[in-house]
Amino acid sequence: MADGEYGVTETDKTAIITACAGGIGLVTATALRREGWRVIMSDADEDAGLREADRIGAEFRRCDVKDGDQIAALFHGIGRLDLLVNNAGIMGPSCPTWECPVESWRETLEVNLTAQMIACKHAVPIMLSQRSGSIVNMSSVAGRRGWPTRAAYAASKWGVLGFTATLAEEVAPHGVRVNAILPGAVDGDRIQKGIQAYADANDVDYAAAEKHYLDRQPIGRLVPPGDIAETIVFLAGDRATSITGQFIEVSGGYR
Repeated sequence: MADGEYGVTETDKTAIITACAGGIGLVTATALRREGWRVIMSDADEDAGLREADRIGAEFRRCDVKDGDQIAALFHGIGRLDLLVNNAGIMGPSCPTWECPVESWRETLEVNLTAQMIACKHAVPIMLSQRSGSIVNMSSVAGRRGWPTRAAYAASKWGVLGFTATLAEEVAPHGVRVNAILPGAVDGDRIQKGIQAYADANDVDYAAAEKHYLDRQPIGRLVPPGDIAETIVFLAGDRATSITGQFIEVSGGYR
């Protein structure tokens, strides 16, 4: 095939990534394009998604993952599918569990967990027919720990791990791999919002809340989103064909 924008030979590999207009999703899309992948980016923010997709030479399909029909549309007519990255997620409410609004709880699980299952319902049959493919589900270090004032978020991210492990066993005999990534505190707008939410919920200032996060991360800094992206690229590649059903922390040792 023709050489791509990044000076590498285009491949026939196709990836779909949710929540791609910024953050980890955008950095991952960019990394895959540099490897010559066809990348289908999706996001609820159509303007930002189109702009970034055009910039890196990817395709864009608008998708609000709370809408199952929009998730289904991501997979329409794509042909082959080598990688699905279930990256979409929200922080959810920051409050004691007994004060958590039920509607906010449901929305958090819908976006962070149910949307992953719906996407896999459409991706897996394509991958089974190829007898190949990689799925990467985004969990969190909160998926292995209690997380005071963040019950909905933690519950959704624990759920991602159970879902990942189960699906991995179901599809492994057919050449399809499923893994979860557990980021720690990743640099970007999202963690800044999370730090502010922690500050508000615990009646401390932003600096104290930020110190709380950094003190729990032994590397003493936030994780660059590129570290998450490169882990995804590895899991999608031929050097990771024996890695499935794993929960991989990219967290700076978050504790």
